[in-house]
Amino acid sequence: MPTHPHQQARVLHPVGALSPTGVLDVGLRCPHSCVFCYYSHFDGHEEQFHALRTLPFRSLAECTQLADDFRRWGLSHCDVTGGEPTLHPEILELVRHVEHSSDIRARMITLGQFTMRPHKASGRPRLVDALLEAGLSDFLFSFHAASEALFKELTRGSLQQVKDAMEYLDACGFSYTANTVVQEHNLQELPAIARYLAQRKLRFHNFIVMKLEWGWRKGPGHGVDHKARYEEVAPPLTEAVRIFEDAGKGVNVRYAPYCALPGLEKNLVGYKQVQLDPYEWRNGTRGGSIEGTPYGGKPFLFYENREDYLARHPEQVATHPEYNMSQGPPCRGCALREICDGVDRDYVAHHGWEEFHPYEGPAVDDLTHFRGDNPRPFELIQRCGWPEPREATGKSEVGGP
Repeated sequence: MPTHPHQQARVLHPVGALSPTGVLDVGLRCPHSCVFCYYSHFDGHEEQFHALRTLPFRSLAECTQLADDFRRWGLSHCDVTGGEPTLHPEILELVRHVEHSSDIRARMITLGQFTMRPHKASGRPRLVDALLEAGLSDFLFSFHAASEALFKELTRGSLQQVKDAMEYLDACGFSYTANTVVQEHNLQELPAIARYLAQRKLRFHNFIVMKLEWGWRKGPGHGVDHKARYEEVAPPLTEAVRIFEDAGKGVNVRYAPYCALPGLEKNLVGYKQVQLDPYEWRNGTRGGSIEGTPYGGKPFLFYENREDYLARHPEQVATHPEYNMSQGPPCRGCALREICDGVDRDYVAHHGWEEFHPYEGPAVDDLTHFRGDNPRPFELIQRCGWPEPREATGKSEVGGP
């Protein structure tokens, strides 16, 4: 099947350069119940998904203004996310504006439960058809299990719905990406996830080792009960990465200390490296009506240039309470101390430091020291006529978390 016209041009993002990607959050409204969701208890409510059920979608005007900000800042890509963005009532108008008016390549992050359903407003038999006609450049599907039973247990959704969407896009010649949150319940299915996705038109996959931040900072036990031990994660995750790479797929592994996953150093992206990943989000929103939400806030770039990022961000990861990271006794003589995040304090409080061990050798301070050996996740979809990410065209407001 020929490559879809939206995806004919591609470029490799330079290793070590700041991401060209923004986040266009259409609002946290979501009907799904992913047990590991980092928006759990986001509004401090005792009901895990209260914020996702009650917060509204952002207006089309607010969303399109943010897309225009991306262009003004010199960004070239964005993730359209939520919540569940496919349910936004004006999602087609938004995609058209992002892709055609703002001239930003958009990737939609979705659990894939509604993409194959009829779309009444457009008259199309499937929402995915309407999205592609609107100009959407890419998808990221959340793929958290290999069996229908476990997928339903973890998300209350249907795995078959996601598979149907992927296989339909395969037939269209349209490639996409996917992610899996790695947590205690799906460890043994990681290799099976890789075996299925290795057969699809997938460009690369993100394994996200469950984070204990965002809403979980307000939730019971800070989410530790959902997070697997690193020593239990390593064998199935390493096998899954091998399956993907043997099939020519790119793989990232996010948010784990290097020593917990030996052999996967080139795949690891920690908090310290995160905005050097081309698909990571460069912008945040300040002053929303609910702490941490986009509503009513003023958008800004976290860092305007690489020098500012390197000067401030690693220190913030080490010291800011939002990250909650610690480097303990095994880290003190480790050669990778400067580029490793360390371990979440709540994890250490439950499990201790025994499973972590220092790397020997000369100290490493290049945050992307290993990343040049893993080029596939640096491939970006471009429209014809964009040989490289554009230069910034306007001033941006800059600030840290």
